[in-house]
Amino acid sequence: MSWHRRGKPRRAWLVVAALGGSAATLGAQSLVSCGGGHQHHVSPDPPRPTLGGKPVCRPRPKRIIDLTHGLRAGVPIFPGGTPFAMVRTTDYGEQGYRAHTFTMGENTGTHLDAPSHFVEGQRSVHQLPLDELVVPMVVIPVQTKVKDNPDYVIGGNDIVDWEAIWGPVPIGALVVFNTGWYEKFNDPEAYVNADAEGVMHFPGLSREAAELLVEREVVGIGIDTLSIDPGAKTDYAAHQVMLAAGHYQLENLANLAAVPETGATAIVGVLPVVEGTQAQARVLAIVEEKVPSEMENEEEKE
Repeated sequence: MSWHRRGKPRRAWLVVAALGGSAATLGAQSLVSCGGGHQHHVSPDPPRPTLGGKPVCRPRPKRIIDLTHGLRAGVPIFPGGTPFAMVRTTDYGEQGYRAHTFTMGENTGTHLDAPSHFVEGQRSVHQLPLDELVVPMVVIPVQTKVKDNPDYVIGGNDIVDWEAIWGPVPIGALVVFNTGWYEKFNDPEAYVNADAEGVMHFPGLSREAAELLVEREVVGIGIDTLSIDPGAKTDYAAHQVMLAAGHYQLENLANLAAVPETGATAIVGVLPVVEGTQAQARVLAIVEEKVPSEMENEEEKE
């Protein structure tokens, strides 16, 4: 679908739970017309379902990408934070089942910062409405700029350059920056990247970039590092700007290279912790796959 500068696009999703994998594709075999000029894939095996003699539409094929790091002992944390720890409390041979307790800081692993994290009186995690957690997703890649400069500061020019190719950032979108830093997550020392004086070195947003995104009326921003702000900065300017404006932010995202720069939908499954200023989140990206007829049309245009 095309994005409009004014008004939030609306979509309806059928959520399908599948066993045996972290990614799923909703398959398709043949096209049927569902009225209004729209065509959808349906599977001929089992036989095509009908209702009132007409084919029943199925969802378009979709790819689901997990943008969440797994939680385990030893994952990198922001200095001063509480590491993840899990203790087994019961086991199969004793009570007949296995259970654990676990502890960690609000900001351990992939998590969401609510506006109340920095601003008293702003919304806490449980007060974020659902229509801000299932939203269009924009990915702005900056890996090449970060490769030789871990202290790279993402500026307004990075956003404007993206818009020159893809058009204006949609109102109500989640804007995520792919720095490529998530690839270091399994090496905590490299991910935190602290020098001898304890100063961290990883990329983040400038105040200018945060102000521009507030102007663009995004619902939130995200990044694949420990913090929205650059590691070497201690004024937390991007935090101050985004959270004061009532927007949330996601940190420690994963697998961003698998998400296209535009066209995906984000699902932010944050824990609804009452009065929580931050909380862990399972973040997914849903990408609609092209159907054969669309690919054929593209080939014909070429």
